[in-house]
Amino acid sequence: MKYIYKLDKYLKSLSTAKFILIMVFISYLVVIPVVLMGFLMNIHVGGPEFEDIPLALMILIVVVIAPIWETLVYQLLIIRQLKKLIFFKRRSSLTILISALVFGAVHIYSIYYMFYAFIIGLLFAYTFVIYEDKKASAFWVTMAIHGLKNGIAMLITDIE
Repeated sequence: MKYIYKLDKYLKSLSTAKFILIMVFISYLVVIPVVLMGFLMNIHVGGPEFEDIPLALMILIVVVIAPIWETLVYQLLIIRQLKKLIFFKRRSSLTILISALVFGAVHIYSIYYMFYAFIIGLLFAYTFVIYEDKKASAFWVTMAIHGLKNGIAMLITDIE
């Protein structure tokens, strides 16, 4: 637990640009076990497929539209609505968990993808809560991490 507090303190001390880059890196690091499990067990983890969509439209959807929409719904709306309730005001960890559970639950490509999305949802919700506490642009910082992560994932999967 001591290391989690140190990591939290370190992440909160970073400039916004560094925070975004490190969170994108962490978003890939934390899902390695899920990806390895899928690979070792020969399981198709799943995910959105954009086979017949022009590249420019796919980039727009994956890197801009989906991150804006999902940040709006699964972080901004959920976290802000929960924090209006007295029970959740000082329970940021619980609001992060609920946001991530909902985020994971709507990514229904497979049970493995839902777990993967839950982990990523934890990072997005954590980001949102940190930047809300900093009185900074929680929406845009979270959306930027989400968009960069999706863009890199799209490049990696298109290279295969």
